[in-house]
Amino acid sequence: MTAPTTLPADLSIALPTGETIRHILLGSPGGIRQTIHLLHNLKYVEQSQWSPLIETPDNRLILTPEPGDVISILVKRL
Repeated sequence: MTAPTTLPADLSIALPTGETIRHILLGSPGGIRQTIHLLHNLKYVEQSQWSPLIETPDNRLILTPEPGDVISILVKRL
């Protein structure tokens, strides 16, 4: 089965005003940079709002990264 190529027409979800969500990208540096660029092109968030790439410390994350993975964090107020 292939993934859909378009997004649903109505992505609106009623969230409380001022709701804060946190985006964490975990993957290769190139994959993270590409995703940040894509989200910028979709006019979701400016690239400058992301943190610099952060190396994942050994055994200090609840997430399980692959070797060489990094993270970037964005907090966006809706």
